[in-house]
Amino acid sequence: MTGRVLSLAVILAGTLFLPLGLRAINGALPGADVRESYLPTVETPRPREPFDQETATAVREANPEFVVIGDSMAGIRIDPRYLSRLAHTSVLGLYQQGSPVAYWYLVLKNLVVENELKKVRGVIFFFRDDQLTTQVQVAPGSLDRVAREREPDLDRILAADKLGAFSEAHRLARMAYQFDRARLFFEPRLNKWPAEFVQPNQPAELIAAMNNDVFALDKLRKFEASDLAASTDASLSFSANVDGSLLPEIFRLADSAKIRLAFIRVQRRPTADGPPPQSDALKKYVADLQAYVTKRNAVFRDDWGDPDQPLSIYADGDHLTQDGRRRYTERFAEKQARFFQ
Repeated sequence: MTGRVLSLAVILAGTLFLPLGLRAINGALPGADVRESYLPTVETPRPREPFDQETATAVREANPEFVVIGDSMAGIRIDPRYLSRLAHTSVLGLYQQGSPVAYWYLVLKNLVVENELKKVRGVIFFFRDDQLTTQVQVAPGSLDRVAREREPDLDRILAADKLGAFSEAHRLARMAYQFDRARLFFEPRLNKWPAEFVQPNQPAELIAAMNNDVFALDKLRKFEASDLAASTDASLSFSANVDGSLLPEIFRLADSAKIRLAFIRVQRRPTADGPPPQSDALKKYVADLQAYVTKRNAVFRDDWGDPDQPLSIYADGDHLTQDGRRRYTERFAEKQARFFQ
């Protein structure tokens, strides 16, 4: 019996301590000496872009009273200079095409709340449908320019979404064994090996031509379909998603800086006969979101069914035309006049 216990102890010890040898291997691997991510639980160490200090300085020097944050939905609806004139205040737009909510959170945190702005009174977010509570996952590198050296709150939220109850165990194992650094070296070589073995002479020029010429952004035609697919009814549960989203953290940040928030749900592309259809599940989700937002003394505006937004002012997808942008900015200044007071 004693021998079996000893054998089990040896196996357990080996399971725990042999992987520590990866730390020694990592020191000898070329290219493994890279920076830790600001999201150490969910991201492998990698080369990364530096924080955009130039933009942070420019925002600080502009010192606006109101900031609009979002992706192209915000940028194609609000002309900040025009809105500044109409609302008799200073409005700055911080837009990034195709950006996720995690990007917006970091913009609020690092370019607004923690950027020594002295006059800012309000921040306005533009979003589509359930985007505020479901866009938790992000692609590596998409947040680099607005992330500081460490982003522990964002790391915690993303880790809980991706890894669930095992997020803390995963973080501790990564710190102890550094398995991600070894993976950084070996994985690309293992992925390339089958192709090189089967077709060693496959020209890299062909892939470059496909990326740079055939499928380059300026070669793609415009499209009427939205670039953000509508969610299925099964995923439209506000109560199930909100606590694991970034929305509570956005409110915490704004409250800490005494900044008022406004959330504008943009109308998706309407039909020739009127507003786009909505399922009962989506209607309930939006109602629950509105109740959550207004309970926290923030402004909520739902553009769905707005007669000032017919199909004629839309360009491709959910984007507006330039004339539509001007018209939207004018109507926004009128309808949200109290927010700018």
